[in-house]
Amino acid sequence: MTQLVCACCAATMQAIGNFGQYGHFRCDSCGYEVFKSSNVTQSTDYEGDCDYLDDLELFPATGDRIQWHHQRALDFIAERVPAGGMTLDVGCFDGFFVRHLCDRLFDAYGVDFNRTALKWGIDRFGLNGRISNRPVADLLAEDRRFDVVTLFEVIEHLDDFDPVLRDCVALLKPGGYLVISAPNNEMSWRPPLDFPPHHLSRFSPVALRNMALRLGLDPVVSKEQCSLFDLVRNYTGVLFRRSDSASMRGGEFRNRGIVDPLRRIANRSKWVVYSVLWPIDKLLQAAGFRYIGQLMIARKIGR
Repeated sequence: MTQLVCACCAATMQAIGNFGQYGHFRCDSCGYEVFKSSNVTQSTDYEGDCDYLDDLELFPATGDRIQWHHQRALDFIAERVPAGGMTLDVGCFDGFFVRHLCDRLFDAYGVDFNRTALKWGIDRFGLNGRISNRPVADLLAEDRRFDVVTLFEVIEHLDDFDPVLRDCVALLKPGGYLVISAPNNEMSWRPPLDFPPHHLSRFSPVALRNMALRLGLDPVVSKEQCSLFDLVRNYTGVLFRRSDSASMRGGEFRNRGIVDPLRRIANRSKWVVYSVLWPIDKLLQAAGFRYIGQLMIARKIGR
């Protein structure tokens, strides 16, 4: 296979090399990249992965998991959607974002395949009946419709994201919003987690916008993250990982007695550090620096 059709803009993608057993393709028109292999990553690979299980123990509070893209989405939803609006978080993990929305008086729900994380969220955050491992197609069959559907750091993991996104668009009410976050393919440094089997796609801001247009949506928000703190944190984390282990994020951590407390401290201090470094980040962004996230919000046309 030497060519593919771009899932974002429908242009022809060219093969640019291989990464292990994965063929690597790029769309020069919109900057979308994809890795293809006959050995598709399974949901169970994530459910039992040490990194995802560690997150449940290391970061047990809902606020521990709120990242840059979550906060931007929360601000947008609070501004545009009336209290009581129905939301669905696809790939909700343990439901921490669902809990945040419920606390803000939204009628929030979530779905995920990770039953371990779901059980944790149901027990810890009181989300029984609000989060489940039901397929999105089941909600469509019930004729349920939502004001907002979110997919945070989901589509880059999927071998074929188009059917999932089309179902998500179908779940939106007319005028509803699809919120997508994904690593920015124009990032200034690429960590090991941005390769297979963890990530199978890479999106530029142009690719996300074109994808929304192909889905019949009107893109209304496009934001790119510029965070020196996250760059330093992730780069340092790589130095403590074992490259020979099976973690989906690039290797299990060594020296856990030192690393785990440092991870907790870094995570809980991030908003303070973001504020302190904000002027530097703005200057770096003006100079073309990008790291690591991006957020795209698109509106379903109609009333």
